[in-house]
Amino acid sequence: MAYALESMLRIRVMREDRAGKDLVAARHAREVAQVELDTRKRKLDAYVQTKEERRDRVFDTILGRPVPRDEIDRVRTAISQIDEEGVLLTDGVTRAKADLETREQEADKAHGRFVAAVKERAKVSQHREIWAEEERRMQEMRADAEMEEFTGRKMTNDDSDDFD
Repeated sequence: MAYALESMLRIRVMREDRAGKDLVAARHAREVAQVELDTRKRKLDAYVQTKEERRDRVFDTILGRPVPRDEIDRVRTAISQIDEEGVLLTDGVTRAKADLETREQEADKAHGRFVAAVKERAKVSQHREIWAEEERRMQEMRADAEMEEFTGRKMTNDDSDDFD
């Protein structure tokens, strides 16, 4: 006899597979976000280490000599660009941290869905095992009943037809 919940078991297996794939994808996305954060932090650290040196180089071009007004404006623009680069790098690190946090939450949710899918499949699998054992016992009982029917009952002394 075919298992009545076989289609449900197949669906649960498919859901478990899909949840597993989603979990792998979420973990990969989290790893990519972590790499991006690390890269942005390294760039910010490099910027912080070279910021003062870069600013000093720009100022050194005008120090100690008479400078026209447009040259001063060029220096101010260069300093502003250096500072703006720092703001952009800091903003990038902040966005990368937020992205990583989002990816971690998604990975945690995917893990929860995977665990739930595994439990749901396990319930149906356990039911199938119990059903198979009961089915096996029923087959044995039918075989025993058929064997008794085929061989007939053996007569014992209590079953004799003598009425003394």
